[in-house]
This record gives sequence, C-alpha cells and structure tokens, in this order.
Amino acid sequence: MRKVRSSHRGLSTIVTAGIMLSAVAVLGSAVVTWSNGNLKAYEISLSNAAANNTNKINENLSIENIAFCTNCSGNNAKKVINVTLTNTGATSLKITQIQVNNTLITQYYSSSSSLPTNILSQKSYTVSAQLATGTWNKGSVNTITVTTARGSTYTTQAAP
Repeated sequence: MRKVRSSHRGLSTIVTAGIMLSAVAVLGSAVVTWSNGNLKAYEISLSNAAANNTNKINENLSIENIAFCTNCSGNNAKKVINVTLTNTGATSLKITQIQVNNTLITQYYSSSSSLPTNILSQKSYTVSAQLATGTWNKGSVNTITVTTARGSTYTTQAAP
C-alpha cells in the first residue's frame, strides 16, 4: 500500500505568511517615515549653513581711525581707545567683540558705543573703550582684533 501525501498547505502556513507580510509593510513604512524626517532635518541644517556662509562671504569690515588717548577729558578717562569700524560689505554685520593685544574689551567709555552692535552695509560705527592697565603702551605695536557674529575676524595693527 502506498501512502498518499497531501500537497495542500495548512492554514497555519498561510496565516504566518500574511502576518510576516504585514509586519514587513509596517516596519518598512516606519523606516521610510523616520528617514524622511532625518533627511528633512539634514536639509534644513545644510540650507542654514549655506546661507550663513554666503552671508559670511558678503560681509567685509574696515578698521579705521584708531586713536589712543592716555589722559582724555572726563571721569575715568585713562587709557581710552577709539576705533571706527566701517562695513564695506554687501550685507549688515553684528560686531560681538573687540580685543586689543588679546585682551577682550569689557569697559566702554560711553554707553552709546558699547557692543554688541549691528552695522548696516556702507555705514560706520565708533567704539570708545577704556582699556585695562597694561593693555597697551606708547611706542609699541598693538594688535586690534574684531569678531563678528558669523565668526569672521578682522585684525589690524596700530601704534600710539
């Protein structure tokens, strides 16, 4: 006697295949949604970086009219420096700090010339700052460094 084998699939095989297909579809959709979210975040970050770097290329600052004063008139007017900054670029810029010989300026001679400040294109701004003792000396070359909000640095040298 021969045994006849059935070639029919059982119900459990069909149900298992259906569950596997459903799981793959759900997981695939989740992965596509997650990757689209990450791609959008990366696109926004890249767009902001490109815009910032383009604006950084368009900003240009000229450091002019550096004047050192050892005994200016007024209260607490010892060791005052006046620096005129002219924005010669095509875009406005924001000055965040000025350093004299690697010493950050923190005291301003007048409140109308304090930092940070925005300088529109083709406009000038004069900063009057009181320097700490020993920041500069007569007859020596002093380095003035200006930093913008976009990270650009402009440097010049002057002697009192």
